[in-house]
Amino acid sequence: MQTRFEAEDASATCDGAIESEHAGFSGSGFCNTENTTGVAAQFEITAEGGTAEITVRYANGGSGDRPADVIVNGSTATTATFADTGAWTNWATETVTVPLNAGDNTVRLEATGSDGLPNVDYLEI
Repeated sequence: MQTRFEAEDASATCDGAIESEHAGFSGSGFCNTENTTGVAAQFEITAEGGTAEITVRYANGGSGDRPADVIVNGSTATTATFADTGAWTNWATETVTVPLNAGDNTVRLEATGSDGLPNVDYLEI
């Protein structure tokens, strides 16, 4: 069973703003970070523990990839590419595999490039 964590929910934080001007997002909005290295979308999630697949729904209407470290409970677990989707209204998903603790976890998507993150809609585990 998948559990969804929306970027605009109170258990998430966004180094930017929760916006809604680009159609096709889930819930009431998405995280649009500042365009700089190190900005993040962070989610507080509860999991069963063990290795899990996390799917991130995003839009990237920029001119190239917007890579990010996927940091779980303070340690970099993997990286995500977040390829160009062609328009800010074209939503796509990227799935990464990470270790999660049983119970509460912090999952942080942290931009490694100067363009920041793509617009982040939600993550599912």
